[in-house]
Amino acid sequence: MWRTDVMKTLKDLFLALLNATLILVALCLFLGWRMMATVDTVSDRVTASIAELTPLRDEIAGVRAELSGLRADLAAAPGTAASARLQNRLDGLEARLDGMQARMASLATLPDQLLDRAFETAADRMARGVAELRGCQPAPGGT
Repeated sequence: MWRTDVMKTLKDLFLALLNATLILVALCLFLGWRMMATVDTVSDRVTASIAELTPLRDEIAGVRAELSGLRADLAAAPGTAASARLQNRLDGLEARLDGMQARMASLATLPDQLLDRAFETAADRMARGVAELRGCQPAPGGT
């Protein structure tokens, strides 16, 4: 008789463990789905922002070509004080264009940085959500 009670208890424990496992799997799938939705939203926004930079990059290339043309025109008329001043101004403009191009190149790495940040943020939110579901409090000094 006690054997059937033990077997029934073991069966009930196994079913409870299976139910808890399935609930945790469903929760993880839901949180993963929410995290991916957040990442997709961030990715779409970043992609749209980077697409807006393409005309600016083309415009910088056009200005650079125009500067090269002006530099060639100045080289055809050397020796005047005005051409020396214009040459200095062209050098300054070219330096500014180089700076703009360097900043745009750094913006090209921005999507990867933002996606990494979105993953970290989503993972932190998911961890806090799971901790709140369990009724746990974060450790002092933790996130």
